[in-house]
Amino acid sequence: MVPRPLPYPNTHPTKGTHGANTTPGHFFATYPAQNHEILRRIYWKRRGYFMAVNIPSLPAVERVSSSVTRILGGNPSKFTLQGTNTYLLGRGRERILVDSGQGTEEWGRTLGDVLRAEGAGEGKGEGVRVKTCVLTHWHHDHVMGLKDVRRESEGVKVYKHLGNRYDPDQTLQNEEILDIEDGQRFSVGSEEDGDLFEVEAFHAPGHAKDHMCLLVTRSPDEEEVGCVFTADNVLGHGTAVFEDLGAYVASLKLMRRRAGEGRRAFPGHGAVINDARGKLDEYITHRQMREDEAMNVLCYGTTTAPGKVPLKTAEGFPQSVPPDETEAGKELVLGKEWESMEMVKVIYRMYPENLWGPAEGGLLQVLNKLQGDGRIEKTADGKWKASEAVMKEVLAEAANGGEGPIRD
Repeated sequence: MVPRPLPYPNTHPTKGTHGANTTPGHFFATYPAQNHEILRRIYWKRRGYFMAVNIPSLPAVERVSSSVTRILGGNPSKFTLQGTNTYLLGRGRERILVDSGQGTEEWGRTLGDVLRAEGAGEGKGEGVRVKTCVLTHWHHDHVMGLKDVRRESEGVKVYKHLGNRYDPDQTLQNEEILDIEDGQRFSVGSEEDGDLFEVEAFHAPGHAKDHMCLLVTRSPDEEEVGCVFTADNVLGHGTAVFEDLGAYVASLKLMRRRAGEGRRAFPGHGAVINDARGKLDEYITHRQMREDEAMNVLCYGTTTAPGKVPLKTAEGFPQSVPPDETEAGKELVLGKEWESMEMVKVIYRMYPENLWGPAEGGLLQVLNKLQGDGRIEKTADGKWKASEAVMKEVLAEAANGGEGPIRD
């Protein structure tokens, strides 16, 4: 029986099934230019600055990998980009759903349409059903569509780390939600039928306390094994927000270790990331750059140590100071005690003054992490300074003609 084509783009079809045999991740190349050359400029607030990001339009539904179908949440905004990404995983009669969107009517209708279309497209006669729904974290734009999931798939089991015991806004109190344990695996299909698909959940806090990521551990398509669902720790465009910088950086490094070499990442917002490890390296470098800038201001009064060139940042990541304007316009001041806003005026001096207030919030996250690392101290009057051990190192380097920056 020849399967009927699915009524939505299939950019990574299984061989011999629906859709043109297009290259993964090159959806726009298969459509007329007028449909994919329109870019929307979105301004969004991200830890102390507004960043302008050109992002492509994404289809409401798209098969982004042979066993992965992305369904947009129907909730585009400056914070959610094109909308929340939800993912339907697997190839058989039962599927895994990652996140449930914000509960928009559009997403609820689309989910039902996709489940029925998947069944017809696979020649199953009936629709497919969601066996397991995994919520990556508690934020509204990921959990509010559960009513639609339960309506479309009776008996579905819903999982979230800490269940509804961690629900700051109490939106899930009346939901039956099971805990996700670190390392727990979820699967659909079977080896006998050749459609076994499995993911492993691992705890990756930072964006949220209960934040989980998923690693593909089994798939009929070997190229999918090692792919990671990053949820909101890593986005398809720009940078992500976080509530705990120390935990966030540790999670980025964990995700980097878990992701397979040359494998893709499926983010909670934005387009598919073709090189998961490469993107994680960019995020880690960006966060390290912010720490180095703060340390150098505390040690030297400038964003770069004497004689040092600023860290290069990946394309798309804003730099607070252009590479050719890295000095604070003052003589070096070793070991000064700084108020956080004083530091902002050095690090973000090339930014409009109306952004300095928000920028201070992001800087305080960095300072709190550095304090936790033992590299800086907070004085009794609320100022910040490099630790005694760090300043001894700086003075020793200065005496020997050495150079920074200060790093672990």
